[in-house]
Amino acid sequence: MTQKAGQGARRQDGDGLAEITARFARPLRSFFRKRTRNEQEADDLVQEVFCRLAAREQPGAMDNAEAYIFQMAANLLRDRARRYATRTAADRTMEAGGASSFEEISPERVLLGKQRLALLERVLGELPERTRVIFLLHRFEELKYAEIAGRLEISVSSVEKHMMEAMRQIKTRFERDEDR
Repeated sequence: MTQKAGQGARRQDGDGLAEITARFARPLRSFFRKRTRNEQEADDLVQEVFCRLAAREQPGAMDNAEAYIFQMAANLLRDRARRYATRTAADRTMEAGGASSFEEISPERVLLGKQRLALLERVLGELPERTRVIFLLHRFEELKYAEIAGRLEISVSSVEKHMMEAMRQIKTRFERDEDR
């Protein structure tokens, strides 16, 4: 691609972003204002949507720009709500228990943690391979059941069954270990 062609492509994408900004700034601001009831936060969220769009390779090239942009806006609100809930819960915990609510990291506690981790590793090693893989993908890679099903080419129902089996075996072994 020549330099001129590259500049033309960049200018076109920039123009696409400018058109999207002009078209969606007011509706987005209204969308966020109704849900946050905070003018500054609504403006910040609108800015975040456009920053994310600008980070796309071709911000102007979307099949259904309105659906895409408002889905992105809804996702931003969900993320905001999660962060707020986490922060609020942590604040309440701190206020309720004070500084003494944190357990001291004693040698006994470290040893217990190592023993429990070793038990989990043994239990995972005893699981059938597919069940272990599904458990690890969900719990440690944080994939959703549908993503795992697609990756392993199995049904979501099968993923659910493998997860239930893994959880059952882990729970059984941990309960048995605690009884000793």
